[in-house]
Amino acid sequence: MAISRVKLISLSSIAVVLLLFFGVGSFYYFGSFSTGDRAGVVIKISQRGYIFKTWEGEMNLNDQGNTIEKFEFSVEEDETKVIEDLKDAALTGERIRISYVERYRTFAWRGDTKYFITEVVRQKNNELRNEKEDSRDNSSNQNENTDDQKNDEPISTDTTTRDM
Repeated sequence: MAISRVKLISLSSIAVVLLLFFGVGSFYYFGSFSTGDRAGVVIKISQRGYIFKTWEGEMNLNDQGNTIEKFEFSVEEDETKVIEDLKDAALTGERIRISYVERYRTFAWRGDTKYFITEVVRQKNNELRNEKEDSRDNSSNQNENTDDQKNDEPISTDTTTRDM
């Protein structure tokens, strides 16, 4: 039983169309447009959605003044450590650095934005303490120097003369 030429061409056409469809779909789903880092303070991180619950967040990139430059991002469900780090950073209000991947398209079950967080880098408490101690040491050295300068000046004990 031989397949007719018309059936062979139509089956081949369907196979090519399906192959193109899955190829383009895979490219949009798994491909990344860019990668990068941003630093700021996490404003919020929440799980949102009616049917598909996704992790969405906002970050304030500008820490000077009252202006807010928002960076909206998504976190994939399997990134549990990233989600926990973002929650902690949102509660403490500390400045963090995040690494992200920008995808070509969004999908409802993945997230609302094209930016997906892959890593959160937090400044350790020891580093903060060392910076504070260094600044205290510098300020105490400056205070000692000014105290020494004050002690070098002669002190007047004459109470009889007054400036008028």
